[in-house]
Amino acid sequence: MKPIYEIRSGSLAGFNLLVPQLGGDPSALLARVGLPADCMRRPDILVPIATLTELLNLCARELHCSDFGLRLASMQGVRMLGALGKLLLHSGDLGSALAVTQRYMVLHNQADHWRIRTEGGELVAQRFDHFETPLLAQQYRELAVGAGYRLIQDLAGADIRPRRVCFREGPLSSPERYREFFKGEVQFGQERDCLVFDADTLQRPLCKPGASLNLYFDEFTRQLLGEHEGDIAQQVRILILQTLGAQQHGLSQIAELIHIPARTLQRRLREAGTSFKQLLQDARMETARWHLRASSIDINLLSASLGYTDISAFSKAFRAVHGSSPLQWRKQQR
Repeated sequence: MKPIYEIRSGSLAGFNLLVPQLGGDPSALLARVGLPADCMRRPDILVPIATLTELLNLCARELHCSDFGLRLASMQGVRMLGALGKLLLHSGDLGSALAVTQRYMVLHNQADHWRIRTEGGELVAQRFDHFETPLLAQQYRELAVGAGYRLIQDLAGADIRPRRVCFREGPLSSPERYREFFKGEVQFGQERDCLVFDADTLQRPLCKPGASLNLYFDEFTRQLLGEHEGDIAQQVRILILQTLGAQQHGLSQIAELIHIPARTLQRRLREAGTSFKQLLQDARMETARWHLRASSIDINLLSASLGYTDISAFSKAFRAVHGSSPLQWRKQQR
């Protein structure tokens, strides 16, 4: 059986604002691909990447908007990261925030992942598909690259400009449209999809969040927990998954998010027949199995994303549960 690649509905942030501007009905377009009308208010719904690409292609065609992916990206930024967004804005500088974002995206976007590194005085943010290439996903790829650029601007300043932007495929719109969006050189038919900046961009301090942004993140967390009211184990599991990438997933941090003392949380989990340690291990192993089976992500990056101190700690924990190392298990599955 082929794996189903899913992505959070938060990746469609701005959809309900953009579509009416183009003369469309958001609910009707969502319904045509089988998505609920309220999924924009529930940003943690998992949407198959095939459904998401179908929706983007439908919008581009029906609304006569060849740059729909870029237009949607222009309406996104740090809010698309959900509960993690608030933690990111306290990271210190852009380099620290991007390291956290990279780990977060590994866990929350099964469709692709980003690798951020410096090469010869340049900061290179490159994205990798997990899904098969026959999928008609060019609108999605433009959305992903555009949203990545908007996230960097949201974090560290709207004046940030890339040295160049690279796409593997050809343009869907005029070259002028891409230069207008990215404010720099855009190249097509390249070996990789990536954003390239000056390396010293990593030292940029982060922008201070405004009151409306802090309110958004607090409301997001309340809504997330409200969907599982009365199920303390599920609430804890969700918050662990939300904060793994930021390495803010300890008992004290989760208890603070739920607004109860750590000891009270431990007691309530015991009453529910589980423990914080067990929920953390289950969340890590479930995520690890999916990526080892369905993606080509480097095991070192997966280990860091799951919050392990090093690859040996991850291998030891994985072997204790599955009887083999992550690399051996991946080979057996394939």
